[in-house]
Amino acid sequence: MDCEYLVPYPQRLRLGGAAFPRPDAVRLSGPTAAAATLESLERDLAGLAGIRRSPRAPFAVELRLAPRAARPEGYRLELDARGATVTASDRPGLFYGAQTLLQLLVLGGPELRPVRIEDWPEFATRSFMVDLGRSTFPVPFLERIVRVLSRLKMNTLHLHLNDDQLCGLRFRKLPLGRENPAAITLDELAALVRYARRHHVTILPEFECWGHAQSTIYHFPELYGGPGMWGGMSFGIGEPLFALFARVFDELLPALETECAVHVGLDEAEWHLLPSVPEAERGRYTPTTLVARIHEELQAAARRHGRRATMHLWADHGGRPLPAGLEDRVVIQPWNYDRRQEPTIREKMRRLAGRGRTPMMMGGGMSSLAYGGSFAATRLWCRLGAGKPNVRGVTVCHWEDNDLPERMIGLYAGADYAWSPETPVDRRDDPYDEKLRGELGRQMRRWQAAFGDADDEGLRRDRGPHVAKGYYCWGRRAGRPVAPTVELARPDAAAAFE
Repeated sequence: MDCEYLVPYPQRLRLGGAAFPRPDAVRLSGPTAAAATLESLERDLAGLAGIRRSPRAPFAVELRLAPRAARPEGYRLELDARGATVTASDRPGLFYGAQTLLQLLVLGGPELRPVRIEDWPEFATRSFMVDLGRSTFPVPFLERIVRVLSRLKMNTLHLHLNDDQLCGLRFRKLPLGRENPAAITLDELAALVRYARRHHVTILPEFECWGHAQSTIYHFPELYGGPGMWGGMSFGIGEPLFALFARVFDELLPALETECAVHVGLDEAEWHLLPSVPEAERGRYTPTTLVARIHEELQAAARRHGRRATMHLWADHGGRPLPAGLEDRVVIQPWNYDRRQEPTIREKMRRLAGRGRTPMMMGGGMSSLAYGGSFAATRLWCRLGAGKPNVRGVTVCHWEDNDLPERMIGLYAGADYAWSPETPVDRRDDPYDEKLRGELGRQMRRWQAAFGDADDEGLRRDRGPHVAKGYYCWGRRAGRPVAPTVELARPDAAAAFE
């Protein structure tokens, strides 16, 4: 594969003839609207490749914005001995084209070949999820992750904010997150939203609204319904719960962009009503009306705060039943993380993907079992979802810990499949991906060494302690919980609430 070090790999690439030496200086030009991309490209060329900017340099790099020049977020790139031109129809496309040019100049070696690239993403939403509900993610670590995502042309950072073990967001008026010394504040979330936008990344927060509820029930024990599906706790359904969600959304939405999305969970829960629900009214509450009421509360809060919010929800165990009228107004997300679950993934895509069906995201990535990272499930989702009109994109999930340095290959390869699902190519004699994983690992480490945002030591420094399922893993604090909610999330702890 030509220029195999490019990641994500372009949709179309054609190499030219004779090689030419990599320049040591460039002339940079572009429209005012591309000023931020020009500045970052100049900084990166100097810092990563030792290529300085000079108005007299014979090698010219020009960025162009032209209506209908490329698909959304796509670009055209032409590189030869005279210089390089990147043309796009929008600023994200221009930024992504500049990233590809940077990879060519940084990783291509002392001699380059002429190349013409036409490139665009298969999916509009290319998301990476981190688990603040079971681990710790300091703001510098989240900012570094944003920069890594932008290098990989991923455009969404999904923050799983709360779970049974932890609440990773500290609210102002509600007590949620106050018990967690590692929780980020609402001001920090708002600043992260702005920081991410400058890198063409959107923040998508998730607040669990049915199961995985212990860190919320810790402060509101009257909302306990019963055990969760796999341990932990489920909320009891009733009007006091919906009143809490209204308060949660009132604090969360002002931190987000005007056009935003909020994920509300709704998976791995058991159905329990609150004891306060009168017997005569118990039939009003069903999983279908639960979806409708949460959507109503989210939209009401969005109107109060001048936001336009789309609701996302998980769709496991057959999917949450959607009320009539919401089928095209929410985004559902089936998930599976293992190659061995291929029959299940295929069945979900047959049932959920297609014209006229509810918009959906595909949940791939890594469960807590994939300590070294994994990408086979992401690849399968992306290849099955390519071309499906209701598939908005894919989420590369990273569950239950913060050890991104160890699991980086799941993000690195996942970003490739999210952009162009047919690459990296499979090896016919490699059914367990052992050769492919080795090749990708070597390629990834070269990329990490070249691009400091993904540097392993930098990731570990900004991450701080390794935390899994709410417990510190190493050092003097090994085995200790981050917050008191962690111990209460054990399966036997729910008995205290019965």
